[in-house]
Amino acid sequence: MNPLFRLRALGQSAWLDYIRRGLITSGGLKRLVDEYAIAGVTSNPTILNKAISGSSDYDDALRSLVESGERDPKAIFLCLAIEDIGMTADVLRPVHEEAKGGDGFASLEVSPDLARDTEATVREGLSLFRGLARPNVMIKVPGTPEGLPAIEELTRQGVNINVTLLFDVKAYEKAALAYIAGLERRLEAGESIKSVAGVASFFVSRVDTAVDALLPEGSPLRGKVAIANAKLAYERFRNLFSGPRWQRLAAAGGRLQRPLWASTGTKNPSYSDVLYVEELIGADTVNTMPESTMQAFADHGLVRQTLEAELEEAEMTIGVLPELGVDLAAVMAKLLEDGLAAFQKDFEKLLAGIEAKCEKIVAADGRPQVNLGPLATPLEERLSDMEKAEVPRRIWASDHTVWQHDPTEITDRLGWLRLPEKMHEHMDQLQAFAESCAEFERIVLLGMGGSSLAPEVFSTTFGGKPLTVLDTTHPEAVLAAEKAGDLKSALFIVASKSGGTVETLSHFAYFFDRVRDSRQFVAITDPGTTLEALARMKGFRRVFLNPPDIGGRYSALSYFGLVPAALIGADVHDLLDAAEEMACACADCVPGVENPGLWLGAVIGEATKAGRDKLTLLFPDEVSAFGAWLEQLIAESTGKEGTGIVPVDGEPPGAPVVYGDDRLFVSLGVETALEPSVIIPFEGVQKLGAEFFRWEFATAVAGHVLGIHPFDQPNVQAAKDATRRLLEAGDLPTEPYGDLAALLEQVRPGDYLAIQAYLPRTPDNASRLQAARVKLRDRHRVATTVGFGPRFLHSTGQLHKGGPPSGVFIQVVDEPSVDLDIPGKPFTFRRLLDAQSAGDLQALRARGRRVARVRLSDLEEVL
Repeated sequence: MNPLFRLRALGQSAWLDYIRRGLITSGGLKRLVDEYAIAGVTSNPTILNKAISGSSDYDDALRSLVESGERDPKAIFLCLAIEDIGMTADVLRPVHEEAKGGDGFASLEVSPDLARDTEATVREGLSLFRGLARPNVMIKVPGTPEGLPAIEELTRQGVNINVTLLFDVKAYEKAALAYIAGLERRLEAGESIKSVAGVASFFVSRVDTAVDALLPEGSPLRGKVAIANAKLAYERFRNLFSGPRWQRLAAAGGRLQRPLWASTGTKNPSYSDVLYVEELIGADTVNTMPESTMQAFADHGLVRQTLEAELEEAEMTIGVLPELGVDLAAVMAKLLEDGLAAFQKDFEKLLAGIEAKCEKIVAADGRPQVNLGPLATPLEERLSDMEKAEVPRRIWASDHTVWQHDPTEITDRLGWLRLPEKMHEHMDQLQAFAESCAEFERIVLLGMGGSSLAPEVFSTTFGGKPLTVLDTTHPEAVLAAEKAGDLKSALFIVASKSGGTVETLSHFAYFFDRVRDSRQFVAITDPGTTLEALARMKGFRRVFLNPPDIGGRYSALSYFGLVPAALIGADVHDLLDAAEEMACACADCVPGVENPGLWLGAVIGEATKAGRDKLTLLFPDEVSAFGAWLEQLIAESTGKEGTGIVPVDGEPPGAPVVYGDDRLFVSLGVETALEPSVIIPFEGVQKLGAEFFRWEFATAVAGHVLGIHPFDQPNVQAAKDATRRLLEAGDLPTEPYGDLAALLEQVRPGDYLAIQAYLPRTPDNASRLQAARVKLRDRHRVATTVGFGPRFLHSTGQLHKGGPPSGVFIQVVDEPSVDLDIPGKPFTFRRLLDAQSAGDLQALRARGRRVARVRLSDLEEVL
């Protein structure tokens, strides 16, 4: 049996902490009620804002309201929210009736700006409840001092109340007593209390997020305080709703005000993803879960009575906090104030989002310009097939069969889907950490591939504090990074998902030997890696443990991207807000043509199947670095099993005659007459987070279309193994330079030319290589790419060896003018670079690829 149904048998109701119109109208909510035992729904302005701003769910309703003359954002919000909650309550009505009025509720919040106004809260609460005119609606009222009398008065008037933003036991007790007092007054007035229900929403994981930050590293109390606090609240609930006072109300038909555990999604990747469900199971309670937590619990949740277990330990946990310098009352007070401020800020964003969306609707703006020609028909068929096969729903449900029968590296690689929502909880602390690093004048990032490309996008797009990305082993580049500024004023980020990336650890060894101050180093890695152990042993300034269920190329919106973004001064909340909007637009309830990620993935997948596998990318100057990040995402995700999409980034536009019939042009706001093409509207750099998510989702969908596994990289290891063998062998073999002219004679229509430059990534080298690629394209009329090594090994290297055999490779090498020792290693940076270039050359030849090794001057001479 689904564990969620077993929760019900123990007296706990599972509610969903999410609602949007598409989920209701698509039948998705009804399915969750039937298949996941969902017995209620909570929502808030944050959720609604993402759905309105990011999706087309509300476009028809907004258009109707605008055409009727309504332009006041708050009035529009109320119309939309009342419609949503009304429809939700109707779906839940059978649950309500089966529970004889004890369950099946949909909650709607009073306006956040009323949190300190008792009378206005009562007026709006009554208006909303009466306007909805359904017995299974609850009105959410914050448990502030001003909210408590409103709770009592609204209960007296027969309104079902969901008390929200409760963090400590004393605040919970006051909310419970307000509910009891309201029932008593109603009963004394001669009115029935049988139909009045209430819940008290006690927030959980936010407590651990706040308290963990105050506890010493490695404290056994980390991850324990929130659950202990909730257990003590449950004990108080049992005491309050017993005894003569309550028995009098119960005899008259009074219903318990059930504790509702809120904020139960796990924020810390080191904790179980069902921690705040499994440890809070007990009778007469509710757990309102984000959809990801609900699915995780349905998959592997353990059901047992836990709320009344280990109460003495819970009391000890709370009791020992003052000895550790943790003032829990102060923490709770700050959580309440922060919660109120966040809800108010989100409400203001919602109103601004409604206003902007109305303007966009009036201007008929926001949809891509599409010129697909013959691709339109197979695209339409593909979207129809995916809708019938419920592909969006199955992606969000982490169903590996969307791609492969084997779940390996799929079910544990889909954490990126919910990153925008999860990472928000950590951003205030991250920004505080960034502020604590204000003394440093520059940031040096030591990382490769997914650890370096997104930070480079953020730096070139947003500016701010200088960020040097070191993702090469070329000794001249390493020396340039060292001499770019005073090392004492630099903060070094050592970033590696695996914790064992040879380039990154070599960079660390080099710079740590020169700096010798561990407080100048920050690590970003997965839990349990050798890098984590190294960082803790050395006493790094901070160790950020990333959620492990994310592949490197999908990690832009995780700590790997957001830590550098915060340190340079970028607004990480804005990044995540935009990404959340796009995630809402790509949700499981959005049909194909309205789902931007699904639609784009289907376009590029079908184009590839039709022979247009050279995805030519056009970006405005403001976000030009985005292409390098996207290049890795697409190439490494799709280039395998002899197929794949070849991303063409940074190739200057040319006359139509220089392009073959293997191209698909996709632009972000850049006008083009080239065909076939898709022009995605560019809404400015403030929406950059949305583009990261759009393309991640699209790439996963393209993998489905192509029938490949988009989350592994089976051929990357070949070059690494060849490099290791060469380093272990002693003297490196002298690789001969190839006949470039003979190689170019082999180029045929449908091929692509890849320049692999093991050179320093200087402006001069980049300019010379760019000139060479343009000449190659114009002469041979094939797609061209340029990658600097060994950086590209962590990007397009998988495509080069595992993708289609249409690549023609020009390896460009030089003789470094300097060499640098790597402390603790038996090889130097030059030797490592030479081994990497020679190892990749061997790996390409082993795959039967067409390749020549040349100097840059040789390439220019031939051209």
